[in-house]
Amino acid sequence: MSYVVAFYGIKDGQGLTTTALAVADELARQHRVVFVDADMSGTGTAADALQLDAGGRGMNNLIGARAISARDLLAQALPTHQRNLGLVAGLSAICGSAVPRLVEQLRDGQAFTIPGVEFVVVDFGAIAHPEARSLRQSVTAVASIAHRVFTVLRDDPPMIARAVLALRSAQPPKTELLLAESRRGQLRKHVREVLRLQLPEVALAATLPWDPGRAQRALDSGRPLSMPALVRELKLAEQAEPVLAQVRAALGGRAR
Repeated sequence: MSYVVAFYGIKDGQGLTTTALAVADELARQHRVVFVDADMSGTGTAADALQLDAGGRGMNNLIGARAISARDLLAQALPTHQRNLGLVAGLSAICGSAVPRLVEQLRDGQAFTIPGVEFVVVDFGAIAHPEARSLRQSVTAVASIAHRVFTVLRDDPPMIARAVLALRSAQPPKTELLLAESRRGQLRKHVREVLRLQLPEVALAATLPWDPGRAQRALDSGRPLSMPALVRELKLAEQAEPVLAQVRAALGGRAR
């Protein structure tokens, strides 16, 4: 199985897809990576961010299937600016099913058992959905298929207050917070204290500087933001190594 890194958001506009693409791009410098835009809202933002023409490929072709296999994902993957990074474009012009249903399809088809692919980065977008019974059900489903799960919060006090309420209700398993700071750390101490008191079970994994102008320039260029420091701080490659070693050993044994 590939090492699965999942991202989900409480609300659009927090820099989730930008961060997820940056992580995937950095991992792809040394590993083969597939990025899956699994946002069920139908916005297709990841392909747009990289200025890719889906050419009829993407999640539109998969959501009606009973199960989504690794072969299905690879068949829908687009080449990107980086040789080791493929991207499955998100839904376009249609709204998909709730996250638990999508997770069931991915699990039933063993979608993340992709030969030669070491990391799968999945962007679930903002996971509120008309079909969802509860936020807890959605985040629990995401955690069931991912090795690590992240959500991104901007250091905007009203947005943090709403996110804290939502996350307290969801009681999310595995979720780690990434705090995107656009105020040069001025609210860092206050935000950390709010998170410590209100969400003690959710780890603050890292903070990252958030410059809206820099994010817009990356969007205009069709290239992900560069965030090597974030990937190093999260130690994704190091934590993935035991899983990847088991996969390599299994493949080696099969070859013999």
